[in-house]
Amino acid sequence: MRVLLINKFFFPFGGTETALFQTAKLLRGKGHQVIFFSMSHAKNIPSQYARFFVSRVDFETVRGWRQKIRGVERILFGRESRRRLEELLRVEKPDVAHLHNIYHHLSPGIIATLKKHGIPVVMTLHDYKLVCPAYRLFVHGKTCQRCRNGRFVWCFLKKCMKNSRSKSLIGSCEAYLHRRHYHLIDRLIVPSHFLQEKIAALGFTGTCIHVPNFASMSLLRPASRPTYPKILFFGRLVEEKGVEVLIDAMAGLDAECLIVGDGPLEKALRDRARRANRADIRFLGHQPHRTLASLIRRATMVIIPSIWFENNPFSILEAFALGVPVIASRIGGIPELIEHGKTGLMFTPGDPDDLREKIKFLLNCPPERRRLARCAKQWAGNGNGREKHYSQLMAVYRSLISENPGAAAPRAESVFADKE
Repeated sequence: MRVLLINKFFFPFGGTETALFQTAKLLRGKGHQVIFFSMSHAKNIPSQYARFFVSRVDFETVRGWRQKIRGVERILFGRESRRRLEELLRVEKPDVAHLHNIYHHLSPGIIATLKKHGIPVVMTLHDYKLVCPAYRLFVHGKTCQRCRNGRFVWCFLKKCMKNSRSKSLIGSCEAYLHRRHYHLIDRLIVPSHFLQEKIAALGFTGTCIHVPNFASMSLLRPASRPTYPKILFFGRLVEEKGVEVLIDAMAGLDAECLIVGDGPLEKALRDRARRANRADIRFLGHQPHRTLASLIRRATMVIIPSIWFENNPFSILEAFALGVPVIASRIGGIPELIEHGKTGLMFTPGDPDDLREKIKFLLNCPPERRRLARCAKQWAGNGNGREKHYSQLMAVYRSLISENPGAAAPRAESVFADKE
């Protein structure tokens, strides 16, 4: 089978890119041909398809009216993206296209291009973009669901995009404009039941299929733990990940906290850690996959302190696969992965005191840590890995290929319930 994988970034950046490259490796390992379409970037992994990638647009550093107009055009219409994809499709003839994150840098307009060529389209949802212009259901430090039933004007009114009125206006316009493209998708893959239920509750009525993520790290034996306990967080340093909660929870604990990752909040978090009372905290920056695996294996526990509606975090799956106990926020799709007291512990989101108590419990009870680690690793290896993911993915692909690609698509408005 020839599978076209599409994502706006083509280098390790976050969970979406983890899913992208895991899927590519899995498909290639099973003998399928994988084709890529993405955006040019200095950090990109080399690819024979790079000549088809669209030019880079960095929305964080856009300067001058010319660049701003080009950026807005890319977000709303994606003419270059559609043209470059046309060039790729004239050379390659994929059996199915599998989309990940395409908004802003590529534009959902490419969905119409794929359908024009009669290519079945699958899209994995990694966030809430279909029902939230700011994609996280999280704004100004709190969860938010004001855009229910397509009322995307709230993005503009609440300045949800970077707290900017102009950026939020573009976000609202983008959401209204691109509703007509999302109905062209043949299947939506959701890694968590929570995400599926949440977008349905907010008015999206498209067809979704639940296919959970899987851990890319091998089910290895845990490494010998260091004498001095190490508490590990790894991920993007952004507000919704709740790293501030972990820093506050470390006060007075006899353990070292390692924070792995980078992001826009790194400086603020370092400053907060320096001010923390009797807390041993080290920032290690972004680490390559092999180094990260070693850090996880030697950790006493992994902490997931998220304060937004997490989908299906790879950080939990990877810790489980490497036999490390996890303490995580009770929010979003996390409870689908952790059975409290059996495969891990959960705490109240945003509550550093509750998190501190859970950490102290595991620090003071090594037998309980070992029991949780064993159960978590067993769960990760008991039908929750790559083979199950592959069989589910192929079932989706094959069902679409067998269907009539010329079947009439529903009207654009039909993907949002007409509710008040």
